[in-house]
Amino acid sequence: MTMSEGKFALARLPPISGRSPAFSPRSNSRFEGAPGATYKLGDTVHQLPAPHALRPFVDTKAGEIDTWPAHASGHSVPASSLMLTKNKSLVLVNDEAMGKPRIIPKPRFLDQLEIYLKKEIRALGVTEVEPNELRLQAHREVFEYLIEDFKTYKPVLSAIKNEYEMMLAYQRQQIRELEPLKQMLVTVSEQCDQKIIAIREEEKQELKDMRLENKSLQNHIQTLNNEKKDLQTQVKKLQEDLEEQYLHYRDECDARKLLISDLNDMRYQQEDYLLSKQKQEEEDEGDPKTLKIALKKAREDEKAASKRLNEMIANYGDVIPRRDFEGMEKKYNELLAKVEVMNGDFATLKQEHDTLLEVHKQVVKQRDEFYTESETLKRSSTPRPDWEKCADFVKGGIGRWKELSDGKRSNELVDILLSEMASGEIVDNSSGAEYFEGQGTGPSIPKYLRCEGQVRNRRLGKRDTSLLIKDIWREKIANDAEKSDGERESLSEFLYTYLKRRFGLEQMIMEWGYNLHDACQRYSHDDHIGLFWGALSEEIDEEIYHSQLKCVQKLLTHLTNQDMAQGNKNKLSRDDFKEGLRTFLSGIEEDYLNKLVKAAEQELEAKDSNEFEYKNLFMEDDEGRTGQFLDDVRKFHTQERMKFVEEIKTQLSDINPVSVNDLKRAITLADMDINKEKIEKYMSWAFKTTKDKVYDSEPVEQSTIIQRLQHGNLLKTGWKI
Repeated sequence: MTMSEGKFALARLPPISGRSPAFSPRSNSRFEGAPGATYKLGDTVHQLPAPHALRPFVDTKAGEIDTWPAHASGHSVPASSLMLTKNKSLVLVNDEAMGKPRIIPKPRFLDQLEIYLKKEIRALGVTEVEPNELRLQAHREVFEYLIEDFKTYKPVLSAIKNEYEMMLAYQRQQIRELEPLKQMLVTVSEQCDQKIIAIREEEKQELKDMRLENKSLQNHIQTLNNEKKDLQTQVKKLQEDLEEQYLHYRDECDARKLLISDLNDMRYQQEDYLLSKQKQEEEDEGDPKTLKIALKKAREDEKAASKRLNEMIANYGDVIPRRDFEGMEKKYNELLAKVEVMNGDFATLKQEHDTLLEVHKQVVKQRDEFYTESETLKRSSTPRPDWEKCADFVKGGIGRWKELSDGKRSNELVDILLSEMASGEIVDNSSGAEYFEGQGTGPSIPKYLRCEGQVRNRRLGKRDTSLLIKDIWREKIANDAEKSDGERESLSEFLYTYLKRRFGLEQMIMEWGYNLHDACQRYSHDDHIGLFWGALSEEIDEEIYHSQLKCVQKLLTHLTNQDMAQGNKNKLSRDDFKEGLRTFLSGIEEDYLNKLVKAAEQELEAKDSNEFEYKNLFMEDDEGRTGQFLDDVRKFHTQERMKFVEEIKTQLSDINPVSVNDLKRAITLADMDINKEKIEKYMSWAFKTTKDKVYDSEPVEQSTIIQRLQHGNLLKTGWKI
């Protein structure tokens, strides 16, 4: 784009001089007689005097245009004038004394240049002040025009322009050279990401295949074990059948021998009978020889027939049909093959059993060696300290102590205790004054602390504090249940009633009140004691404790109903237990659900069992403490409350301070189904007032409102817990 293009016809730059041959006031005499330089302002053309007529440094002065606006705020030559004062005297005053500013006005040429530049920028549509080629081109053309017309500074300005142009060209060349590298870098990065994803997917698939193969092999091993047990049962049954068949065979054999003996006896009796009859017939018959021969022949035939009959009875007494024989033979061969296979399996199992016995002997030997070494160490070394006892004396409780002592040896643990003692983080039960100073009897002092003078310091331990707090909660719940209006009595007011009912004497009431107050402050890092202390000091809503208690009771009822639907076994399978938790704790994440199941598994010591005796999870010790499972359930309850508060904070956005209407709108947007009663309850807690005065409350800082809501019992509508 050049100065001669049509777009610049809209506003042409004002000329400094005519377009006649350029010359300067310092030109030599060879330009004498040439027309002088001219300049145009508006429609009027002004003629400048000839160069030789101007006196250097008198009629000419260089740099007047160039020095503006650096001296635009400078002062001009003051103009003086005479003024008549009130006492009729003349005084000399200047423009400054008369209040007139002495500011040099902007040159018209510079003004026209700026107007032209603004028109060009507006015509090109690049009025926004940001990097743009069109804006640069417009300024470049104005700069070139200045270079051409200001002959005195043309070399320097041209050099400056050339340096800038050269540097811009170099930067553009660098950008063009680096652009392929950028594209290549993006491409390589994408390829690397794809390779990483592919490798992860491949490893994931291989791991999945190996798990499936492992599971398949385990099922196959289980099937083989079941088949082995079945074969052992069949062999045992066949052995019993064989014993029965052998006994039956012996009975049949003995019976056959008895029958043969009876048959011989009957034959001998028959022979004797026939012999006696023959003798009688011989005596009666007239031809004894014939009868004798016939008798002899008959006896021989009878003897042969009897012999043949006995042989047939002896040979074919145990004969069975061929069809039955072939069936029994086939069955026998099958059983024989199975017995051979079982004998092979038995030999293999026997070999494995012998190997296991050998391994067991080695393990027993190692156990005995380790036991001997352990007993030796017990006798020769000092007893190991119970480091868990230190948790009650370190600020932060058992959680912080586990973080400090995890993986540390005894010497390192001693160093940790010394550093904690040096930093003042040790909770000393035996320290402190022998007496507490009374806080007075003013109305701002809690009733259980209203006394003057000194109160004995009993130095309550953590266990005694927990036992006392458990009993106070139990009595408090019973006391609130007796109220007909449904309103709970303040915990600080009830504590005085409880101490008075239990101890009677005013001195004992104050003594136990001050000691409990001090113990709660010292052990506030404990979750149970900290919750009681917060409710007692009215920094935490007491309803949080009752809400957690109801949550645990509802969870037990839910699991019990699930158990009764399956036969009331007082047990739940792992899958049913997990599904029951998922149904009750709506919206729970899968990772946290697995964490709850694992906590229940460890607490019940049911790692290898598929059934949970879930009711044991709801037992508590004498201090009112429960296992890790219920602690995690309470943590989930707290997390859900914090999520609701975060939603309210998001709706409040940057509103600060927060008014009652602002908080009401935020709660309504965070929970569309909430009713008016709950909204007023939450607002009265946030503004620390009653429901009937909540709308008269003054705005409060947002940080204070959010902190109070976090300590309040805020539950989203529809939650089961």
